[in-house]
Amino acid sequence: MQRIGLIIVPGIIAIALFVGINSFDTLSNEADAPITNSSLDFNAYSEGINTILYDTQGNINYTLQAERQVHYNDDSTEFEKPFIRLYQDGDSHWSIAANSGRIPAVETTADGALEKIELLGDVQVYSLDDFGNRTLMSTEFLTLNTQAEILETDQPVSVVTSAFQLSSIGMIAKLRTDEITFLREIRGRYEQATN
Repeated sequence: MQRIGLIIVPGIIAIALFVGINSFDTLSNEADAPITNSSLDFNAYSEGINTILYDTQGNINYTLQAERQVHYNDDSTEFEKPFIRLYQDGDSHWSIAANSGRIPAVETTADGALEKIELLGDVQVYSLDDFGNRTLMSTEFLTLNTQAEILETDQPVSVVTSAFQLSSIGMIAKLRTDEITFLREIRGRYEQATN
């Protein structure tokens, strides 16, 4: 019985060593294989981005900050915690923050300017007027046309100022002219400012 044990134990050890060495060799060959762009989903990754985009006259159009940015091979880009400032006549007049954002691949113009940014999750749009009055818009999804400065959503949205509170399902906001169109199920409350 001991003879059989002396034959079986070294045989098992030899088989285990063969399997282990063969597995290690296979893994090292896979690790040595070069990674090509075609094998990756993305072609750029950044942390802590801060981008300034200009209009055709050389003025700041908007700034975009984000904790992370991933640019994919299909030319789409995703952001984590984006913060956007829109400028008009050299001054920041609207700010937008969200949990995440996306620039679809098909949303660039011939001159390379970005047209639309999709913002998702706890989207907050706010502004202060010349008198310090704050306007705050809140929703879960919003599309920003950066060239025309138009915000659109088909989701529930609320708008709060010092004088009124409005809620709606869907909204189109033209920020350059301060026009807001609420689409359906509109509810509001107005309070006259006291001096």
